Amino acid sequence: MSSGPLIKLLAPVMKLDNLGIPPGIIQDIIFRLLFNESDVSIARFSEVLGIHPSLVDELLARLKQEHLVEVKRAGGLGSLSFIYGLTEAGTKRARDSFERSQYVGRVPVSLEKYTKAILLQSKRDQRITPTQMKQALGFLILPDNFDRRLGPAVNAGTSLFLYGPPGNGKTTIAQAIAHLIGRDSPIWLPDAITVGGQIIRIFDPLVHTPVGEDQIIQHTGFLTSGRSEKP
Repeated sequence: MSSGPLIKLLAPVMKLDNLGIPPGIIQDIIFRLLFNESDVSIARFSEVLGIHPSLVDELLARLKQEHLVEVKRAGGLGSLSFIYGLTEAGTKRARDSFERSQYVGRVPVSLEKYTKAILLQSKRDQRITPTQMKQALGFLILPDNFDRRLGPAVNAGTSLFLYGPPGNGKTTIAQAIAHLIGRDSPIWLPDAITVGGQIIRIFDPLVHTPVGEDQIIQHTGFLTSGRSEKP
């Protein structure tokens, strides 16, 4: 895959403006998390939202100035040790936010960044060889030279459409291709994207399997890692 540009895209975001989405989207997630859990630490915000604690601190400071959140408890490590809760006005905002979305999770990415990430990953430097394709499909009974016809389509890095009657192996073939493509490196996906103020989930735990923590780049504000296990 185009590793250089992709790594740059996955670099940790340290400025709110670089998240590339309206602040109101993030504020709504903060309101819903506070409504659900009452008192929330900055560490917990950072864990759920997937962004650096310093960005959380900046966002909460703005909401505190607007009297929407308040500090419930404070430790001895400055503002990063604060425990926050909703004010009466903040509780109303939280209820209003639930009418727009129920989403509570990692900060969504813009459609533009999501599209760029997918395009970068479709331009794979690695090529699947005929031998690799044959081995990946070796446990299936398929027509002669099927693997040779399928290989170029996989290497093209574009959409692949498998068709036929039910039970002819389409899903199994697609799973084998997914394992083959993702065997050396994860396929990076966002938890969600935002379009026109709406949040659309992308990462599906029924379809995608997270890779190990050592392969997850923390605080990107952008992508979480996942390996596609199903078509």
